[in-house]
Amino acid sequence: REDNGLPNLYKYKYDRMFNHYDNVDENHAKFPAVGIPRVLNMYENYPFWHTFFTKLGFPVVLSSESDRQTYEKGIGYISSETVCYPAKISHGHIEDLVEKDVKFVFYPSVFYEHKEFEKSDDQINCPVVIGFPEVIQNNVSSLEKNNVTFMYPFVSFKDQKTITSRLTEVFDQF
Repeated sequence: REDNGLPNLYKYKYDRMFNHYDNVDENHAKFPAVGIPRVLNMYENYPFWHTFFTKLGFPVVLSSESDRQTYEKGIGYISSETVCYPAKISHGHIEDLVEKDVKFVFYPSVFYEHKEFEKSDDQINCPVVIGFPEVIQNNVSSLEKNNVTFMYPFVSFKDQKTITSRLTEVFDQF
């Protein structure tokens, strides 16, 4: 509770989003850890991705919380001054995962989100959210220097059949 007696719902949601999921014990994992950057649409989709990866047997490693240090870690990789701050800080979150020695980073390009309201016309993400994983792939050289596998497949949460089919295709190699 805050000083005014009301709960801080932003703090509650943040804590609920990132701190209430059981992880796979790395000693009993079927696969190496997967790094997930705490950026852009991951705030909405993290529960899905955490569940997806842990059910497959991957331990999940999140990038650290956003702060000035996170931003500064990636400042040298920012290719455009005009992109929004949440996109700019993405570079630092990827660098944070590299510094944590994660060898597999997953940051999908999500075109469509789940349609929450029947009357809504569309559920397409903004172009920055859709395309920023490709920007990261082409600008964060530490991924290649540290032999990090960076997966950024195009996926859609438009419906269950679409996401199931696409993820089966993407993870068929495992």
